[in-house]
Amino acid sequence: MVGWGANQFVSLLVFYRQEHGFSEVMVTSMLGIYVVGLVPALLWGGRHSDRIGRKPVTLFAVTLSMAANVAMMGSVIGTAPLFGGRFMAGIATGLAMAAATSWVKELSQAPWDLHSAAGSGARRASLLTSAGFWLGPVVGGLLASFAPAPAIMPYALHIALCIPLLFIVARLPETRSSGTTGGTPGSHPAPHPGARKRFRLVVAPAAPWVFAAGTTGFAVVPAVIPGLGEGRLAYATAAVAITLGFSVLIQPLARRLDTVRNARSLLTGTTTAFLGLAAVLVAILAASPALGLVASAVLGSANGLLMVGGLLEIQRLAAAHELGKLTGFFYTLAYVGFLAPTVVAFAAQWIQTAWIMAGMLALCLVSLAFIGVNSRKYLPPLLERVDADPAVKVRKHKTS
Repeated sequence: MVGWGANQFVSLLVFYRQEHGFSEVMVTSMLGIYVVGLVPALLWGGRHSDRIGRKPVTLFAVTLSMAANVAMMGSVIGTAPLFGGRFMAGIATGLAMAAATSWVKELSQAPWDLHSAAGSGARRASLLTSAGFWLGPVVGGLLASFAPAPAIMPYALHIALCIPLLFIVARLPETRSSGTTGGTPGSHPAPHPGARKRFRLVVAPAAPWVFAAGTTGFAVVPAVIPGLGEGRLAYATAAVAITLGFSVLIQPLARRLDTVRNARSLLTGTTTAFLGLAAVLVAILAASPALGLVASAVLGSANGLLMVGGLLEIQRLAAAHELGKLTGFFYTLAYVGFLAPTVVAFAAQWIQTAWIMAGMLALCLVSLAFIGVNSRKYLPPLLERVDADPAVKVRKHKTS
């Protein structure tokens, strides 16, 4: 629901351009102010939830998400309520993604869940986050197109759905108590010596493409494809639905791609992002709306692959008492890519969008090279032993 509240604004971008006369730079700057609130919340929220517990941070995040929607209902009086609401939505999303992602991972292992397969926590957290990111803009776009009071109704619906959620979250078991410094059951007690290097050389180069791929698919594609005319709002809603729908659908495959031997899931996701950006470039040059939607599907797939792959890497690298902090670092780097539409909008005032896409392709290729060179380096020692000894691997499989 926090992901829903954060992303429903995306499908309303065209509505605000057409109905309120906001400029392209203005509406994409509202995406940027969201990141300004989100990044410190990710860093603080993960670390704070490691200390005081997941539940209080998550409850505050849901409440703040509701308050953000109340603020954004004030768009009828100007842009200030939208900027304020987007800033609060960024804080709420940062807190929820750092704390609740770690909470789901911990609830997916003993003693709270005795039947989950290894990696279930990362898959569940990523799938539910992506589902919220997908449902929000799809429902918001439909309400903006067909419901009365389009500047109010999407936000009011989200608030109504969040109210019972507060009671549900309040009843869930806490996995960390205030002042806890040790690990949760079933977690390795400390990070291995190469964890920081693997994070810097493998996870960090992939992380920005998580949301650079997603936002390019649902925000940049509708803005740069020529010849859409009055159909741009419907096209934008379709691009959002396709991008985030493919992100959700691809995630079971992302879990199967993951391996302890190397960074195969991150390599696959970054390669998919490269192919999606190349498809956007061709769609611009060919002025093809259909190819633009194909590019959105490919970029959505990259988003899902990279989200799951990154979380699985993080959960193997992090000590239990640092899981929230390291998850916050991962999402912080991932959300650097959320600025892609704002950067594209600013740069397009002086540079043709085709050249901007070519520049993004070059940056993606650099990331892919970093990940590839370091894919097999600095693996956790336990995973290296499991990979080398088939007997240990069989015993681990039976245990999981």
